[in-house]
Formats: sequence, structure tokens, C-alpha cells
Amino acid sequence: MTRWWHSCVRTCIQPAVWNSEAVRVFRNWLVYCRQRGHAVALHHNGRVHRWIQLWRCELRSSKIRPALAVTSVLSLLPFFEWYKPDVPHRMAAIKQLEEAMPPELLSEDAEWFQAWKASGIDQEVYLPRYFRQLDLPGGERKCFTSAASAIAAYYKKIATQEEYERIRARYGDTTSVFAHVEALTSLGLRVRFVDNADAEDVMEAIDAGIPVLVGWLHQGNMLRGEPPMCSSTTCGHWSVIHGYSGRYSDDPSWLMTDPAGLPDIERGGHNPALSGYRVSVRQAAFHQRWQDQGPRSGWAIFVEAQ
Repeated sequence: MTRWWHSCVRTCIQPAVWNSEAVRVFRNWLVYCRQRGHAVALHHNGRVHRWIQLWRCELRSSKIRPALAVTSVLSLLPFFEWYKPDVPHRMAAIKQLEEAMPPELLSEDAEWFQAWKASGIDQEVYLPRYFRQLDLPGGERKCFTSAASAIAAYYKKIATQEEYERIRARYGDTTSVFAHVEALTSLGLRVRFVDNADAEDVMEAIDAGIPVLVGWLHQGNMLRGEPPMCSSTTCGHWSVIHGYSGRYSDDPSWLMTDPAGLPDIERGGHNPALSGYRVSVRQAAFHQRWQDQGPRSGWAIFVEAQ
């Protein structure tokens, strides 16, 4: 009799554990939907909550405790995924968590912090379209137009770079910063040009979901000791920085989309036979070409939705 009873208890508890996990996942989905005002969540969330309470009452506490232990464990990852610094009650909760943590976890020597610094912070603003400047008539001098077209396409203002070129032509030449600022503004975008940008400015923009147009000197073989310089036909080059990696590492990188093809940052120039879409370039080398006048001398255009 005793053996039969223990067998029945094991059989009953296992479905309870499975059901509790399924309920946890389903409730998390409902909360996710409710936060976005989905009608299905508003309709079902209360019903599911009442069902859980009835389900708990029907089982004896000695049997349900192991099952409910699954639902009582919190994961920190979703909290950081939806973290917003401008929400006061969330900031207060994080402060409370910090005060409850043991001092060794808040030390700079803590293992988790060392892992955080070693891996860096990877961030990317996904650009849906890549435009090659050589696909345009006279494309050898239209890097600015192709790069700005990628930004406009990101905000779904244009479909092709030819469409953007017609808009830009109303305001001036393809090499004119003013022409592109006016063209992008005419598309209903908020545009800001600066000639004193730094890496932190670009990273903050990317964190906010804003890709950045950057102007830099793409000629000159730095491995031979040559300084960054203009080419024989144009002076400067424009591309889009829309991501970074290894922010706190010793060798961080930019994620760049270059309309001229694959850039050779150290030797200068491009390989137009290879794609310049989502190319990783070392910040240390790129900044010599972008900030050729020293720190906080980078040319950049920040474009965001109104």
C-alpha cells in the first residue's frame, strides 16, 4: 500500500511542475502583451490569475511547494532588457537591489564585472539597405549621397538612392554638407551637423537607435608613415557608423557601412569589388582619419526622427 501511494504522489507532482512552468511562461507573455495594451491580455490575464489561485487551492501545500518553486525564481535578464533610466520606480528598485548585494559583488575585482569589461558592449542599429555609390552616375564622388540614402532608407523616407539624389539635387552638390542637411530635413527628419564629435557622442547616438554619418580622410598609407589625406579627385569620404563592439576593451571597433566598398583603414582606399556593408573597423586606426585635428574634431551628422 505504501509503495503504491508513493508512486501516485510522484505521478501527480511531475505534471504539477510542468504545469507551473507552462503557466509561468504564459503569464509572462500576457504581461508582455498587457504592457502594450493588447486586448487579448486585458481579457485573459485576470481569468488566468484566478485559475492559478484555484489550482493552488486544489493541491495540498506539501505537494505544490516544489512545483511553485519554479515560478518564484526571477531572472535578471528581462529586467535589464527593458531597462529605462527615466522611469523613477525602476531606478529605485535597482538602487534597492544594489544595497542588498554583498560588497564583494560590487567590487571592481568581481568576476562578473571583469567578464563585462572583457566582452565589451555590442550594439547595432540595423540598416535595412546598402547602397553602392558606383551604381550612381558619376558615383566616384557620390559617397555622401549613398551614405545619406542609407540613413533616409532606415527611417523609411525613400526606397532608392536615386530617389534621394533627386531630392538632394534641389539643395546643392553631392559634396555639400548643407545640401544633405537640407535634403534630410525636407524628409521630416531632425538633422544636426557637428565638427567636434567624439567616440562617446557616436556611441550614445547608437544606444538611442540613431545611425551616424561620419566624414573622414580615406587616403594615405599610415603603415608607411603617411598622414590621412585627400584623394586626387575628392577630399574626404562619408560612411555610416551604426554599431560598436568592445566598448570597454583595449581594442574597441566600429560597425560601419561604407558605400565605396570594403575600406582599408590602415593603408587607405577601398576595394570596390567587396561589400562595405556592416564592416568592422578598429577605432584606434579609424580615429586617426576621422579626428585628424585631434580629440573632439570629428565630422558627424546625427539624424533622428521628428
